[in-house]
Amino acid sequence: MGRIIMLTTRKIIALITHSFIFLLLTVILLTGCATIDTVFQTSGSTAESDCTVTEPAWVKPPEDSAVSGSPEPGYYFVNEDRSIWASAWWTEAEDYVLRVNEEGLKVGWFRPQGADIEITGQRLDAQAAPLDVHVPCCYPTRFQATGLYFPTQGCWEVTAQAADSVLTFTVWVEPE
Repeated sequence: MGRIIMLTTRKIIALITHSFIFLLLTVILLTGCATIDTVFQTSGSTAESDCTVTEPAWVKPPEDSAVSGSPEPGYYFVNEDRSIWASAWWTEAEDYVLRVNEEGLKVGWFRPQGADIEITGQRLDAQAAPLDVHVPCCYPTRFQATGLYFPTQGCWEVTAQAADSVLTFTVWVEPE
């Protein structure tokens, strides 16, 4: 009888040991999968909270004959010497979120009159194709309409240069 109890006790200890090892391996495996899954989901991106977005200013834009009517205050990114302005109209729209889309983002700019404007953009939080920019020809005044096409979501730095002036701002772009 003592032998039966001893065998049963060994079996119970072995069963508990195997159960513990199985549980430990399951936890390690699930933790590893969660970590790998998280890496693939973020693909090197930083959370929106880690993106230092430039706050646009509520200002009255310069008068320009290419813009109909009297200039009305709105949200703009403006450089220090106030020579380059970029409309940040989407910050006023409660139901609009800046996001990746095929239509792009229409942005009106003010630059030094007669100067060509060059606009570039790069994603700061991960590798991505550069910002695609469409600058139509022949705006003779300070105003210049453009189309900005963000290829991916994330934290984007946009830089505009015209003559000797530069404006740089950072925006967060949501996925499509």
